[in-house]
Amino acid sequence: CMKLQEKEVSAYKAEHQNIAERLMREMPPFKEAEQLLELVQTHFSLAAHDTLHPKVMILGSAFPEELVYAFGITPYWVLGGSLQTGAWAGELAPRDADPVSRSILGFLLGMEEMARDALILLPVVSDSARKLAYLLRREGLKVHTLDIPPVKDESAARKYERQLELCVEAISAHTRKRFTRRALRSAASLVAQAHDELRRFLRLTEERPALLSAPWRMLICFSYYCAHGLPQWTELLAGLNDKMEACHTRRPSRASGNVILMGSPIYFPNYKIPFLLQDVGLHVAAHLDYTTRRAVTALTIEETADITLSGLGQRFYQADCSGSYAKNGTLQAAASELVDSRDVDGVVYCVLKGQIEYDFELERLEGFCGERNIPVFRLETDYNQQDVEQLRIRMEAFSEMLRQRQYQKGVAV
Repeated sequence: CMKLQEKEVSAYKAEHQNIAERLMREMPPFKEAEQLLELVQTHFSLAAHDTLHPKVMILGSAFPEELVYAFGITPYWVLGGSLQTGAWAGELAPRDADPVSRSILGFLLGMEEMARDALILLPVVSDSARKLAYLLRREGLKVHTLDIPPVKDESAARKYERQLELCVEAISAHTRKRFTRRALRSAASLVAQAHDELRRFLRLTEERPALLSAPWRMLICFSYYCAHGLPQWTELLAGLNDKMEACHTRRPSRASGNVILMGSPIYFPNYKIPFLLQDVGLHVAAHLDYTTRRAVTALTIEETADITLSGLGQRFYQADCSGSYAKNGTLQAAASELVDSRDVDGVVYCVLKGQIEYDFELERLEGFCGERNIPVFRLETDYNQQDVEQLRIRMEAFSEMLRQRQYQKGVAV
């Protein structure tokens, strides 16, 4: 078992504390926002990990969590946004591992005590994820993979459904509990209520952009993965939504530099890019990733009344826009819908080093943005801070270009 050095522990604490402090400086005037930030901080606090022995852990977000809730268990999510836990993986991580996989690996090695008795569910969304499964098994951890067929067609949907059945069998064997249709229905209803509030939250932040900064909006979406119990989280978000709805703030005059942020998912505490965008005066009108997409396409409460494993699997698979697919039609459709429905000036496309599956999508995205005369700014980065100034210079240039275009449009009018 790997013993973390004092230096490694304090670097980990500092990384999270710095982001939390930066968020606190722009704290929205709602008690619930503060509570959701606390929830995220608790999820990452090392003190909390000593007492935690989760039964099921999910690595990455492309997994239908209803399957875990159906066993009466709240899953512990490990999404991998930390530079410091990536360092804990040391030499064990392959040289070409992307920052997310490296971070997940380091976390599980550093928190081996916590992970030892857990069933680890790992959706295989990339080659890195496949290597991760191998490395974790080699370390003696109990890993069950969900293989995601790379092409969406009818036979792939059947394969995917079979994969979910195998996941259910693995959870059942691990927890020694039976999976029933009734339990699935109540789990689906629990998750649907949470996504209902998340949908409402995304709508409200679009209608009232002045209430929350982009990093705050991303943090609140992310806090879903830090919930100790889903009903409490849903209640907190509902409270926040009620207060936001009651705020009759006027929509600010249109900011130049409205952008959509997409590409590699951005997980807490790695908020370097949203903070930089804010610093150079760009407004993130929306961010498109797996979590926001899932909220938009999730089941409604009415739909959970007669849900089956097969129905849930089909719905989830069709809406999945993770990096697993050779041709990510779902992601492209979602991007084109966002670009058409929002008043946007540009798209910022972030690629984490090693996540080449997102670069495959870039050409098609540039194609349809080009047709709409919307520039796309691609940036490649990792979790280190070394490239911040270089990125800032490039972002300022992009921001200035968008301002010039707005000005020219204004002149043309």
